Amino acid sequence: MSKMSTCYLVCARSRHIPIELPHLQDVVLGRCPETQIVDKRCSKTQLTFRADLINRSATVKQTGPNLSAVNGSPLGRNCEKIVHDGAVVQFLLGQYEHWVRFTPEPKSSAASTKRSSNSGESMDSKKHCGSSSRINDLSDSSVLVKKAEKSMWHSVDGGRLLVYECQGTCPSEKVAAYDMDGTLIITKSGKVFPQYPDDWKILWPEIPTKLQKLQKDGYKIVIFTNQAGISRGKTSAKEIQQKIEKIVATLNIPMQAFVATGDTIFRKPAPGMWDFLLKQWNGRQEVDITNSFYCGDAAGRPENWAPKKKKDFSSSDRLFAKNLGLKFYTPEEHFLGQKAVQVNFPEFDPSEMPEADAPLVDPPHSSVTSSNQELLLLVGFPGSGKSFLCREYLLPAGYSHVNRDTLGSWQKCVSATKAALEAGKSVVVDNTNPDPESRVRFVEVASKLKIPCRCAIVGDSITRARHNNKFRELIGEIHDPISEMIMNSHKSKYKEPQLSEGYEEIIRINFKPKFRTKEHEHLYKMYLLDKY
Repeated sequence: MSKMSTCYLVCARSRHIPIELPHLQDVVLGRCPETQIVDKRCSKTQLTFRADLINRSATVKQTGPNLSAVNGSPLGRNCEKIVHDGAVVQFLLGQYEHWVRFTPEPKSSAASTKRSSNSGESMDSKKHCGSSSRINDLSDSSVLVKKAEKSMWHSVDGGRLLVYECQGTCPSEKVAAYDMDGTLIITKSGKVFPQYPDDWKILWPEIPTKLQKLQKDGYKIVIFTNQAGISRGKTSAKEIQQKIEKIVATLNIPMQAFVATGDTIFRKPAPGMWDFLLKQWNGRQEVDITNSFYCGDAAGRPENWAPKKKKDFSSSDRLFAKNLGLKFYTPEEHFLGQKAVQVNFPEFDPSEMPEADAPLVDPPHSSVTSSNQELLLLVGFPGSGKSFLCREYLLPAGYSHVNRDTLGSWQKCVSATKAALEAGKSVVVDNTNPDPESRVRFVEVASKLKIPCRCAIVGDSITRARHNNKFRELIGEIHDPISEMIMNSHKSKYKEPQLSEGYEEIIRINFKPKFRTKEHEHLYKMYLLDKY
């Protein structure tokens, strides 16, 4: 009799380790530490799983009140479905996607190719690096514990991350990690961006020799590359995959490649690709950070860092290494032995947090809320923390919330403000309100009703707001995308509020974050933007 399978529930975004589903035992999951789900719409007992390891199937039953989904179809309370390897389970319809995965793969070819339509397909590569292969949705249980036997592409999180593993790649405690474009290769055409699929060449002749020596010294060679052009339709996944296969074949060294296809947690400098390597793609081998390194050309070097050299387009590679605690080298330092160029890190440091006893409000004797009816007008960049202030302090105190994103126009905001004040409620206007023209509309309403009006300036800088917006995107908070144009528009319009506009008091709200999880706090303290 063949060895019984093991079944895992795997987070599509790799936010927790795979959860094992034992044979014929009920496993109840929902809003819990195991899944890292904190959304209160998700019941603590949202779904019940029961795996049948002999038949390689599992029963998924919805026990929570809000809709879950299996393979894109709503489930319904007390309804259940039998699923197989590769099934996609969403704890809430459209959210918190997980996969049901069985390991090992069945030996018969018929069984190994029978897949859910959501799981994709796999095909063995030819027996050499750089050979053509089809994408195979990643099983978190397909942990590397020995040398890779074949070259293969894997798709992660709906294609947001592509992983290439070359035949002969081995787990190692030492990782030599590289950016691709501008670090290992440049264009043949001399253009910044490739003009055709084969518009690339190895940057310097020293590169293959250096990589071969590192590989002989026990390093695993890994490429981490941002390729957002895939999600933007400027290139295709297939084109990038074929390019990487050819690069690997040219270098003739076993390696892995991680490709971030969009603006997600996998895009450098965010840590997603590295975290996925540690969790899924280095076997059970821990990585020795002190003996590993990262090399990239997006290093934040100024103009003329070398004669006639342009400034670097961003600092994403240097910040990526900083986030991970890895030694960092530019290609010139690493491959050519040149001296390091002095650069300055951004003035903004996301790891700097306010003291625990730092006041929320300036001046310290003031308060966010008032015991008397009032109109509180918020001023601040998108992402400065205005909605957080409302949610944590003002709404619990009974304030009526007026917001243009919800109501659609400033006219409706003014009408809602007037109606709430006339009903005897305090009101908080949660808009950006950058200039006197946008603020006076609300001040006049309060003045006519003889209700006091205060102004609260939220946030300390556009850089903090940009960082906050990126953080919200990465943790999956739903909000309208905030473009650089919107941020710069607010900056250009901004005029500091003055008491002469009709306020009884102007207060400043200091940065005092509250994080839902330790993981969120850890992520927030990292550099998340290409440029600061």
